[in-house]
Amino acid sequence: MTLTRAEAAARSAEVSDVRYAVALDLTAGDREFATTTVVRFRARTGEGTVFLDFAGDVESVECNGRELGPDAHEGARVRLAVRPGENTVRVHGSAPYSSTGEGLHRFRDPLDGNVYLHTKFEPFAAHHVFACFDQPDVKAAVELTVTAEDGWVVVANTDPVAAGPTWRFACTPPLPPYLVAFAAGPFRRVRSNHRGLPLALYARSSLFDDLTADAAEIFEVVGRGLDHCGRLFALPYPFAKYDHVFAPEYAFGGMEHPGCVTLNERFLFSHRVTEDKRRRRAEVLLHEMAHMWFGDYVTLRWWDDLWLNEAFAELISVVAQPAVTRFGEGWTAYAHHALPVARHADRMPTSHAIRVDTPDTEAARVNFGPIVYKRGAAVLYDLARRLGWDTFFAGVRTYLRTHAWGNATLEDFVAALRSGADEDVDRWVAEWLLRPGVNTVEVRHGRVRQLPDVPPRHLPLRIAAFDDLDGRLLPRHDTHVRLTPRRREAAAGPADLVVPNADAGCHVKVRLDPRSRRTAVRSLSAVEDPRVRSVVWGALWDDVLDARLPARLYASAVLAHGPRETDGVLETLLDRAVTAVQAYGAPDPALAHRVRERLAGAAPGSDRQLVLARALTGAVADHGLLAEMVCGRSPWPGLEIDRDLRWRALFRLAATGGDVAGLLGIARDADPGDGGRRNALQAEAARPTAAAKEQAWNRLRGDGLSLAEKKAVMAGFRQPGQEAVLTPYADRYLRALESMADARPEFVLAFARALYPRFTEAEEDVLAATGDLLESKSLSDGVRKVVQEERAELLVMRAARACDAAELPASEGKRAAFRR
Repeated sequence: MTLTRAEAAARSAEVSDVRYAVALDLTAGDREFATTTVVRFRARTGEGTVFLDFAGDVESVECNGRELGPDAHEGARVRLAVRPGENTVRVHGSAPYSSTGEGLHRFRDPLDGNVYLHTKFEPFAAHHVFACFDQPDVKAAVELTVTAEDGWVVVANTDPVAAGPTWRFACTPPLPPYLVAFAAGPFRRVRSNHRGLPLALYARSSLFDDLTADAAEIFEVVGRGLDHCGRLFALPYPFAKYDHVFAPEYAFGGMEHPGCVTLNERFLFSHRVTEDKRRRRAEVLLHEMAHMWFGDYVTLRWWDDLWLNEAFAELISVVAQPAVTRFGEGWTAYAHHALPVARHADRMPTSHAIRVDTPDTEAARVNFGPIVYKRGAAVLYDLARRLGWDTFFAGVRTYLRTHAWGNATLEDFVAALRSGADEDVDRWVAEWLLRPGVNTVEVRHGRVRQLPDVPPRHLPLRIAAFDDLDGRLLPRHDTHVRLTPRRREAAAGPADLVVPNADAGCHVKVRLDPRSRRTAVRSLSAVEDPRVRSVVWGALWDDVLDARLPARLYASAVLAHGPRETDGVLETLLDRAVTAVQAYGAPDPALAHRVRERLAGAAPGSDRQLVLARALTGAVADHGLLAEMVCGRSPWPGLEIDRDLRWRALFRLAATGGDVAGLLGIARDADPGDGGRRNALQAEAARPTAAAKEQAWNRLRGDGLSLAEKKAVMAGFRQPGQEAVLTPYADRYLRALESMADARPEFVLAFARALYPRFTEAEEDVLAATGDLLESKSLSDGVRKVVQEERAELLVMRAARACDAAELPASEGKRAAFRR
């Protein structure tokens, strides 16, 4: 059942001063738990029916001292007849544990048998654990009591006032239900403090060594981040403690529960990682930290303003890096790995505005994505530059002060920014937040113009121009232009390479002119400014997806000029190069050969060596080499074949038809935990045999695996180059989607995304059948959106492959890679 925006608005107008006393008993067994909630609130009129959300089994409901009958509980709602003024409701019942990552997720560690629980309620799942008004603008103080097994630790938003086996926690400040959180199990802890604020990190026992190895670095980022955010917002951290729980099978990267942030265990590094991987972990830590102010202290009123939480936190996580971390400025890396993803989302038929009309909680569930997060961060970055960072953050401080501990909307945020702003903030909102699509900016015949593909916007652009002198690109001039709906083009001047939006400051799609594209493919690494290079790399990748640049030529450019970039950027470029030749073009053995040559020359033990080794395992078809890597043997001095590289090699070996029967056991012995279990499931599903695909399909349709394990199977199932064996599953996929009305939405959405038949021998039939499916009424709105996007992605791939096949090998792609 969903909650509509209209229902939420009516309920928040009726109830106020809400307080919850929640008591949970986790000792009732491994399938369900007991839950009791006492809700105290004031009703404004007492007219009509007020309802609580609760999706468990109700044993009793008492309202103002009167026992209600079984008719009070209908579906996931407990209907109440309340009176004006103070009301007290008690709901007692039970609820099942989850295996999907939502609600109260239960996980058993295969290494030691220990059980761990954690909650994840956003956007609409708190009522799967306790009875509540499950909407963001009904904030409440929460007193939580948890009865747990002996020897367990329970971590929640506040500190315990009594410890186990029955844990009682201090009352929280006003929180919406989706931010209430706890984790329970035999967690182990590392403690610290920052200027008197208690800090702690929690992980399951089998990962404690990894936790202790990383704790000092995490605490440093957290401490410096708290200082920076406190100064930035002119407000100290507003909660009493700051814990981070690394939760097994966590559904997100992280979640901003105040005082009890939950993080995916992938951010505890059990194998060697690059500096960029550590930078990205710091980015996640800072993202969740920004929410402590922007989302937790001041909360969106309804899910229309999800962007207000996520885009702001994403922005802070990037721009705070120079002040908080050792990694320096973050926007160049963000321009490489995030902004192309945002632009690609706008290529889809489901492109939408950053602020999304969200009629109900089901719509809210599917709005989490790159447009809200990444395009949202890009346009806020642009706004801050237009206003000036000091003016922008002055408005943010006003917003936080004005709405402290309450809820706010886009209009409230804009009102706080208007004061002292030279820019027309209302016009900016209309153009950038309320209008879908990304503008394309092109240089042609010495002039820059925004194309009429979407309604024009006001675009302040820096244009960089370079002359090619025997392979050296010499800066000619920088030009600043401002394109508007009335003045859509301006002079840019001729040059061998002309780059609009050269500082990546404005969120636009850049289309290089043919002369600039040729120069970039030939000499991009000669450009000194890494920000300019990031814009050009993004333009080249967009050209592949737009069928304007052959995929193999893009991959060749990456091998030629990617080594100029940092290791983290090179890894992103290499991943795209591998994807280019496997999905958007014809297979190219030369890619693996050239990566292997680069790897042979990499410094032993360096991040560069590790990055190249990972790329090679994704591209090579040398079964002997891959088998040696699975066994832990490295032909490259200084490169340890750790569990991550073993699994990468095994997966590639399986996907390309190698014999993995004996090697699976070797890899599992080296990685016997749940991560190894999921990797083995992925590798088994990747094998290009009818038996392997049927086994994978049955695993997905059965009940024996958690959602995290099923996602691993899905990740292995659909592989390029396996068209013959995957073709029979096209029709089965479509029929399965039509029959999944009663399945958990988290699984259905993942299934729809991961198993759409991209690689078959019947693409025309797939496209036609998908079109028929989309016209039927059998799909939920969320699944319909996913299928629309997957169908559009298949069309993108077909066009890109046609471009690649038509243009190469014609003079190594030089002639017509630039035909448009």
